[in-house]
Amino acid sequence: MQLLMLIGFMLMLVPNAIAQQVTVRYSAGGHPYAIELLQLALSKSDITINMQPVDNIPSQTRAIRLLGTEKGIDVVWKVTNSESEKKAKAILIPIVKGLLGYRIPLVHINNKELFRGVRHSRELQRFIFGLREDWPDAAIFQSNELKTTTYGQGADPLHMLLTGRFDALPYEIFEVTQPRDKNLVNDQYIAIHYPSAVYFFVANDDIKLHDKIKYGLEIAIADGSFDELFYHHFAHAIAQANLKHRRIIELKNPLLPLSAPLNSEHYWLDKKTINQ
Repeated sequence: MQLLMLIGFMLMLVPNAIAQQVTVRYSAGGHPYAIELLQLALSKSDITINMQPVDNIPSQTRAIRLLGTEKGIDVVWKVTNSESEKKAKAILIPIVKGLLGYRIPLVHINNKELFRGVRHSRELQRFIFGLREDWPDAAIFQSNELKTTTYGQGADPLHMLLTGRFDALPYEIFEVTQPRDKNLVNDQYIAIHYPSAVYFFVANDDIKLHDKIKYGLEIAIADGSFDELFYHHFAHAIAQANLKHRRIIELKNPLLPLSAPLNSEHYWLDKKTINQ
């Protein structure tokens, strides 16, 4: 009799156990940091997560449309804008601490002193910046009254820089390496910065997943595991960019929605840290 009662009790637990197993689909081929951070956030909840990569998601625009659909995905991460926040539900915690908003100019070696005296964004107005036409940077630079020359996906921006089509290529921190061409150098004086946020997005009606990810990220920030993972992936890039020895030139970002938690300092890269 006791054995039957025990079996009955265990069977009662089975549906609950099944309910606590959640499959989360995401676009395959994403940056390992974003995938690991998503896993970290979901691990903070009392559920078992099955992370399932999905192939053949051609673009972030397509990924947003596929959120929550039967043959789509459940989570995507991307730079936010107003359109994305209308089409999907953003977890308003910047997962790379605004790091994508920092740009280091690549210049011709003959212009290595180009930005030496620059201390304000208005002083950038005399230069021409090369920017890809389908990336938001071009609109941000133009809205700050900076001159730009845009190029398409198949263009060779390094050749354009070498031949004088523009004065500088603003590179993301992650792209700052020793230039392959001996006639190109990374500027040593400034970093251009504008506020930028990469969020996790879920379908607008997927409140449960939104709340689970948000809860997990908040816990990870509080217990230090968020920063541990972030600096594991990006400390080298931050150090290589040498931000602490650069003047940070601030631009405004009109593409950043008003929902961005700019006043929540613990969400963003600590400028005291990069200046140590």
